[in-house]
Amino acid sequence: MVVRPSVDTNVILDAAARLIAEQGFGGVRMDAVAARAGVAKGVLYLRFTDKDELLRAVVDRELVLATRHSIELVLADPGGGSFSRLYVHAVTALHGRPALLRLYQEPAPLRGLAHDDGRVRARELLGAEFIRVLQAAGIVTADLDAGVLAANLTLWNQALARRAAPTETDALILGMGELMARAADTGIADTTAGKRAYVTFAEALIAEREQ
Repeated sequence: MVVRPSVDTNVILDAAARLIAEQGFGGVRMDAVAARAGVAKGVLYLRFTDKDELLRAVVDRELVLATRHSIELVLADPGGGSFSRLYVHAVTALHGRPALLRLYQEPAPLRGLAHDDGRVRARELLGAEFIRVLQAAGIVTADLDAGVLAANLTLWNQALARRAAPTETDALILGMGELMARAADTGIADTTAGKRAYVTFAEALIAEREQ
């Protein structure tokens, strides 16, 4: 193994993310991350106080990458501003980051990270506000309760990440997208306003993680 005393932090985070995907949060050790990244173990402690800090950095970066990818998917889709397509693209991007799925699949994988009710509730409220913006723009059916819809989608997404077999995930995401198309989409032809609203919403999530 070639040991690199100086390496970009993203190389370390990539190595840790691969180990999380393969072995789960509980199976990650600092020496294993160092070996995978090709650095001495001491280099990790120059960048991160302990393993928890490293794992938190991985999760924050993975969420940012997933969110940025969802923006790309939405903008590339001609009808990407409808609520059903926004949902499909956002969840598809999340499931493209295997380390993130481990966050939901393991009981309390990291102190205060996956099961912090305050942060979950804050995201839920932001989701409801996003839905209200789409309702005002004529993208989402006005008679739906935005808070109830956001809360139910949050629960469904958590269940999907925890329980769905990889071979079933795409079909389940598309299936929920079809349900959302019937229940929430207004059928408006020009969904540009939905795209703009999603970019604003997603950039706020990114800013929260990059603080």
